[in-house]
Amino acid sequence: MRLVAQAFHQTVKRSTDLAARYGGEEFAVILPNTDSEGATQVAQEIHRAIQHLSIPHNASDVKPYVTLSIGIATLIPTSTIVPLDLIEAADQALYQAKAQGRNRSFVHKISIPMED
Repeated sequence: MRLVAQAFHQTVKRSTDLAARYGGEEFAVILPNTDSEGATQVAQEIHRAIQHLSIPHNASDVKPYVTLSIGIATLIPTSTIVPLDLIEAADQALYQAKAQGRNRSFVHKISIPMED
């Protein structure tokens, strides 16, 4: 897990970016002022970094080495959005990435309610 964490920290480069462990085998990467295209590029860099490590994963039915499924969600904050909305969207994206075969990224489009 430490090697994976190091790969995350090396991939997020801006001082405002944050990579952190989020639960057992999950990580969160917060990229302020980043659109879905930019987040997808960072996800691809993370995939390459993990692939380059070639960490053995004997229990995997996907690959013989550690892989990542990445859920991506981006939004522009409004007064109607709460932080949990972003977390739920990222979780949905992660679920989709896993459902599509794992070792991939998926972007979840967040529908933003109209403000009054």
